[in-house]
Amino acid sequence: MVHAPADQDQGLAGLKPKEQQIWREAVAAYAAGPSQKDLIFDDPLAEITSALARAGDEKSLVNTGVDARIAQVLTQAAPIYRKVWWTKHRAANRAWKAAMPELVKQHGPKVLDFITNAYRLEWPVAGYDVHVSAYSNWAGAYSTKGNLLVASSLDAGVQGAYGLETIFHEGMHQWDTQVLQALREQARKLNVPVPANLSHGLIFFTAGEAVRHIFPDHVPYAYKFGVWERGLSNVREALEQSWKPYLEARICRSAHDSLTTRDQSQGAALTSLSLANYSRYCLSYTAVLWIHFPFAFFAVVVTVRVLPLRDTVIVPVKTTLAPFFSLNFKV
Repeated sequence: MVHAPADQDQGLAGLKPKEQQIWREAVAAYAAGPSQKDLIFDDPLAEITSALARAGDEKSLVNTGVDARIAQVLTQAAPIYRKVWWTKHRAANRAWKAAMPELVKQHGPKVLDFITNAYRLEWPVAGYDVHVSAYSNWAGAYSTKGNLLVASSLDAGVQGAYGLETIFHEGMHQWDTQVLQALREQARKLNVPVPANLSHGLIFFTAGEAVRHIFPDHVPYAYKFGVWERGLSNVREALEQSWKPYLEARICRSAHDSLTTRDQSQGAALTSLSLANYSRYCLSYTAVLWIHFPFAFFAVVVTVRVLPLRDTVIVPVKTTLAPFFSLNFKV
């Protein structure tokens, strides 16, 4: 959205005074009403966006489900938008729609396997529709109820590998209810609060790592665009220290799935509900009896059996991982 004001000013410069007035009245109506609400959480914006998507190329918004007052404003502004901005925006939309399906076709299965393997949750077979607009919101993309995903074709953060990361990020938001429930249940067991923005931090971290494992030089979105410094700094360190090794362990386990059948994790693998997960080292079999993510200050017990040795040598070793964290290892 950062370039939208300049885009608007450039377009308005070529309009007649009457056309400029109609456009400014439309913008004022939006500023006084819908823009006061949150696109993601507040009604009726999600319903309006979905209704507009369903309307397609209809010439009238009557009987489309769009609020009558908003429909009137859009109808008055539409001819001006088509005259000034539509050609440019349509070209950007088409370019994005031409490039992104190729990335999804080539790399999407690996990204999907990574995130579903980490979360242990189901992704719909048909996937999710992604609606493309020149501008979406300040973040460049968003998703909301009704499996509505919207991406900006002009935002630099939604192009190429970042576009691939973003659309899977938004799709992962469709798990929000399940993930929040799992986190809250575990927090109640441990008598601690769920850290603010943890579920969103998990999405940023997991989607970013999924794409980075395909493109090694990829800098995940949250690092590239400073997301951690915008309200997620409280969970970044925990994710780096606890969640990243877990993600790497899931990759290792996928590659060596035949080594063991002890994985009992369900969707709550991202809390401590999993009884058996695995280390990042693919040459050893590691059973982590308790994972207390993101509450890393709880002790865990880890048993490691180095393969393919038959002999087991038990060596008690006490080591300190942090001033508050001590483990007894039996190697």
